[in-house]
Amino acid sequence: MTLGTTIKAARKAKGLTLANVASALDVSIQAVSQWESDTTTPTGGRLISLSKVLGVDLATGGGKRELLLYRPEGPTVYNAPLISRVTAGSWSPIVADQPLPPDTPSFEIHWEPAGYAFSLEIDGDSMLPEFQSGDVIIVDTGLRPLPGDCVVAALDSEEEATFKKYRPRGADEQGHPVIELYPLNPDYPTLTISAKNPGRIVGTMNEHRRFRRRTK
Repeated sequence: MTLGTTIKAARKAKGLTLANVASALDVSIQAVSQWESDTTTPTGGRLISLSKVLGVDLATGGGKRELLLYRPEGPTVYNAPLISRVTAGSWSPIVADQPLPPDTPSFEIHWEPAGYAFSLEIDGDSMLPEFQSGDVIIVDTGLRPLPGDCVVAALDSEEEATFKKYRPRGADEQGHPVIELYPLNPDYPTLTISAKNPGRIVGTMNEHRRFRRRTK
């Protein structure tokens, strides 16, 4: 059973219409219909709210490891799976929204992400001294970055991403946005996302974790 069929079955079991669910979540009827047909997937807070409205735990529905965990009888805890490494200094593979193996490690977070939340391990030194290789960042794909925020960004032409500071530079002559991605380590170059070098912001860092390193 997919997540969509689970939602539909739970809604009918509660005697709710599409309009009832849409009204409770403050979304359109079309949005609920798309969830039930597996055209789109409710994520982040939407999935939590939907679980409460339908009275079921949808976090593991559809055989797909979701990026959050809803505990109806206790506090709300979200999981940020460690889905990939991100190289702080050069481009590195990243996978943000796909089925994950059941043994994928994750980090619990106690704040509600606006979109998918996932964790990445820093590998590189372009963001020294603030971020060291081996540190873990928690990224929220639904959080809109502000100037100076740390973001994970990817080129449209490649399945790769990098971790840098975000600096919008307005628009070019054709009205296309220009974004600079700059490192904290001055030994590394600033990257640019523009019409000539298209890319996107994958997500904004909302938490930084550093673990004690022991030396023998």
